[in-house]
Amino acid sequence: MNKNNFHKNKENFIEGIQDEFQGFAAELSKIDFSEESNKEFVFQTILKKINYRRENKVNKIKKTGITAALLLIASTLIAQTTFAQDTVGKIIKRISLDHVTIIQSNDEDESKEVSVPDSLKGKVLDKNGNIITKLTKDMEKNGLYTTGGEKIYSLNPDNGTIITEKDAKEEEKKEDENNLYVTDSSKLNDYTCFDVKLPTYLPDGYEFDRAVLDRGEPNEEVKDSKYIDLQFKNKSNGKEIFMQERFACEETKTVEDLGNIKKISINGVDAILSDNNAIEWETNNTIYFLSGKNIGKDEAIKVAESIK
Repeated sequence: MNKNNFHKNKENFIEGIQDEFQGFAAELSKIDFSEESNKEFVFQTILKKINYRRENKVNKIKKTGITAALLLIASTLIAQTTFAQDTVGKIIKRISLDHVTIIQSNDEDESKEVSVPDSLKGKVLDKNGNIITKLTKDMEKNGLYTTGGEKIYSLNPDNGTIITEKDAKEEEKKEDENNLYVTDSSKLNDYTCFDVKLPTYLPDGYEFDRAVLDRGEPNEEVKDSKYIDLQFKNKSNGKEIFMQERFACEETKTVEDLGNIKKISINGVDAILSDNNAIEWETNNTIYFLSGKNIGKDEAIKVAESIK
């Protein structure tokens, strides 16, 4: 696309969006992605819709600073202005904190599809062994497979590289070796650049299990980390409560596309409730994320409010 034409189309695109989202669209339109990257982002977003499980990926997603929803909108602003207008036009709600923005989009149209690129043609099959030529959102239920019958974790449309779930697990194991695990809750502040606070209330049976920090490289010392993951486990049933705390700055700023979002209050500060069980709030230069999937909304709020 001609660069001058893009800027012209970008302005028209922003003008065509409802007033309450114009600032949001303008902010996204400032992000510059190369044309090749655009193709991959649009394609990978469909794949992330198929494979995405927020509770398992929250740490990696937040560390990118830009989530799948942002990548989709920003990249298509450059590559496909009309499609981008349709995408942002489906945003029905937006709630922002200082360094967190969560949007809720109307995702009723399941007919949207993207063609499998030439580099992957004949390599992607459904569970019955049929070659797939187009990817759609409803493929989430059944997944994608290689010609050898292995379930696919991710695809690279530029070079045709396929990563299977087996490959991903091996890579995750390697990444796991770069993690630092801390089981002594009194030592957490030794590794972060901010004050880590633990909840004083936990549902019956739950207790602090461990904290996880990223070394960056094997055996590298962890110091002044901007992120820390906290896990609380119920020893009787194995269920967990997951929390992430991170230093509030531009590097840790995120935009997320989640379901059923609502503004609530945690200890007098604005917070965002999503999917009726996850809470995100920001106070004292720290961003808190709490997944209450295993304990429910009411208990999650109690846990959040006990962090002071």
